[in-house]
This record gives sequence, structure tokens and C-alpha cells, in this order.
Amino acid sequence: MLTSTLKPKWGNLEEEDGNNLDFLLPPPEVIGPDKEGIKKVISYKFNEDGFKVKVTTTSRVTRKVIDTRKGVAERRSWPRFGEAAGKEDMGYTTVSSEEIFLERPTAPSEKVKEKEIELIQPGGQLMFCRFCKKGGHWTAKCPYKSLAPDHENATTSETTKDSDNKGVKKYVASRPDTKRRDDDQNSIRVSNLPEDARDDDLRDLFGRVGSVSRARVIFDHKTNTSRGFGFVNFHLKEDSERAIEMLNGYGYGNLILKVEWAYPK
Repeated sequence: MLTSTLKPKWGNLEEEDGNNLDFLLPPPEVIGPDKEGIKKVISYKFNEDGFKVKVTTTSRVTRKVIDTRKGVAERRSWPRFGEAAGKEDMGYTTVSSEEIFLERPTAPSEKVKEKEIELIQPGGQLMFCRFCKKGGHWTAKCPYKSLAPDHENATTSETTKDSDNKGVKKYVASRPDTKRRDDDQNSIRVSNLPEDARDDDLRDLFGRVGSVSRARVIFDHKTNTSRGFGFVNFHLKEDSERAIEMLNGYGYGNLILKVEWAYPK
């Protein structure tokens, strides 16, 4: 960097020139690039003291060959249209300084999140977890299941059943030879069940209507997946009738239940 000792004569400047003295400087000079790609740019400017300063910038020019597909090159030659018509090349990348979060859409294989819906009674919920005693998720998917002590897990089913049956008719045990026949007569079929529904989920749901003797979800023996239906047996026929009336057509998970009598084959 060289500094010139020639200071401009301020008296020769016109008033309208103000502080802009660039017109007194020589034009920039570009030298190269040479065979090694070295290019020099010589320019001038005034420093804070008013002296002319020579600035030499040296850089290396490199050439990079990029393979471009024929179709891409052809599209770039197309005439511009719309708002871009008549404008210069605007192919640039905008970098955002803010952190942007992307949400991945739900894959077809992922389960749809269960929705909280109204139940038979106002303020109730169809899905009732046996571990945390809260609604909105399946018993098998309870996030607090691992936190419950073993003795609490062993007694949860009985406690939930007792609390659900408050205000429901008490069951009086029948004679052993008529028990199975009564259960078959009071059996109902529940169709259009979600894949995650299990026996305990059926028992919790229909236990709000009356005393349940059996609840079973039918599985495919080869694939070990739910076939989408199951059976529930009540001790009392009145409870079976009430369950059909109250739960047929209700939303359970993300599906609509179909509840009807399970007629023998």
C-alpha cells in the first residue's frame, strides 16, 4: 500500500462538490489474470487525513466445471414470463437468520392420535386408562404405566371396576348350570374396533353400563392383529340392551362403533 504526498488543493474545489472527492481519484486498474490465475486490482481512495491512498487487491481466479443435465440447460434458455419477464437472472438463494422448524406429515403407517370425545354421561370419556385413571389414551399406551408400583398394577383393574359400577344394579350370582346360558343370551357383538383396542379396553368401556362377565377382542391367529370386532357378555340382559342403545353409533378412538346382539351361529 502506497501513500501519495500530494494533497488536493481545497481552494480549487467547487462548493457543490461537498465532501465527495472521488472524481479526483484515478480510475481503477485491473491487471490479469495471468496463466496462474493471479489478478490484481489497483484502486485509489482518500484517507481520513485527506491524502490519496493506493490500494492493491490480489486474488486468484479459478475455473470450475459443473456438469449440467441437458434438460436443465434447456430450461434455463427458455424466455421468462409472468413477473420475471424482462428481468435479469434472479437465481439466488435466500438464507434466513431465524430458526425454522419443519413438521413431518403423518405417515400412513402411523396411528392417528385418539381424540377425546364425549361419552354416555356428560363429562365422561370413552377411553379410560386403568393405570392413571385418566381419559384420552389407551391403557396399553399409558405414559405413566412404568411409574406405577407392582401392587398398584395388580389391583388397578379391580378398583376401576368397582368405581365404574357405582350406581349400577348389583349382580346376584345365579345357579352354576344356568350361568353360561345366561351369559350367551346377554352377549353383544362390538364391530369397527380400533387396532389398539384390547379386552381390558372393552371391559372398561362397557363396564360403565353394567356388570360385565366377559369381554374379548377377536385376533387373527396368523398375523396376531385385531380383526376389528369383539364380544361383551353382561350378567343382566337389561344391561346388554342399555349398552346397545347407548353405545351403538358412538365414536371410539377414531372410529364409529357398531353394537348389536351376538346371535348364535
